[in-house]
Amino acid sequence: MRGGAEILVLCDTNGGLLPWEAESIVRDVRQTVNFPLGIHAHNDGESAVINSLVAVREGAVQVQGTINGVGERAGNANLCSVMPNLELKMGYTCLPQGSLAKLYELSHFVDEVANITPNDHLPYIGKSSFAHKGGVHVAATRRSSQSYQHIKPESVGNKMRVVVSDLSGRGNLLSKAEEYGLEMDTGDEVADVLSQIKTLEARGFSFEAAEASVVLMLKRQEMYYQPPFEMIDFTVNVEHRAGRGIFAEATVKVRVPGSDEILHTAAEGNGPVNALDLALRKALTPRYPALEKFHLADYKVRVLDGNNGTAAFTRVLIDTQNGTRRRTTVGASANIIEASWRALADAVEYGLTM
Repeated sequence: MRGGAEILVLCDTNGGLLPWEAESIVRDVRQTVNFPLGIHAHNDGESAVINSLVAVREGAVQVQGTINGVGERAGNANLCSVMPNLELKMGYTCLPQGSLAKLYELSHFVDEVANITPNDHLPYIGKSSFAHKGGVHVAATRRSSQSYQHIKPESVGNKMRVVVSDLSGRGNLLSKAEEYGLEMDTGDEVADVLSQIKTLEARGFSFEAAEASVVLMLKRQEMYYQPPFEMIDFTVNVEHRAGRGIFAEATVKVRVPGSDEILHTAAEGNGPVNALDLALRKALTPRYPALEKFHLADYKVRVLDGNNGTAAFTRVLIDTQNGTRRRTTVGASANIIEASWRALADAVEYGLTM
């Protein structure tokens, strides 16, 4: 202290303390040392956040941690959980007024800078933190948003989401339609989409993480909806050529509304999906210049029945970004190119119509 220290920070460097142990230690030190205390907790025992909170209850005035809990081994105390717990649950003020509402944005900014895929299931700031899937849950939240939510999502900059899957009821789809301003004239449209979802999920699709594909299914039920293009056919060739290596080429034939002309284009790519993407863009960009702003943000493939080896049924999720807007679409098939095409076509249609 004679060297100029302002705070005595207690460090659980191996991350092994349990909450009652942290509470006892901070209390004992507090009674022995007349000096401001802080806490530095690691998360090796999954207790970093709660250890930080009990330390504050016992008189600590500083919490050391990181955004999203990043750190060596299992990470540090996640300040994105510590701060809302202190402010919203424990009555402390640790940020300037209104700053807590920027927490979601801050969390995702840090992940973007660190080139880390955001963890959708983190408390408070995860995309799924306030997501509701079960029909009973959604029906309840449509009547009272707080029935299955411990805080208002907006207080940390997040928002409530309704997730659609084979467990969904009509309320899930009605909420999704309302969220996107889609008009459903009768309950028949919702029932039809719900039936499609259950059928497709039985075949390997998963719409829980592919909201854009769900929105398109609802959009297509609108009376006067006209898709921006109609796929007629496509071909993809992948070859190995001497002196050139792997070569991928795709051709597409599409028709756009208001024209009987069939647009027939071809493009080379560094793989079959890239070639398909480039050929489709080549056909549509003259009519829809906004396509130039779309780019692939992520491409994920999951094998659904590994016992069949390379003949396995596969699911493809494509994330497409337009500025700050990001959407996820899904396709599934025993043919990975068909699965990719379905996800790709949905991504383009969604981007041009929503």
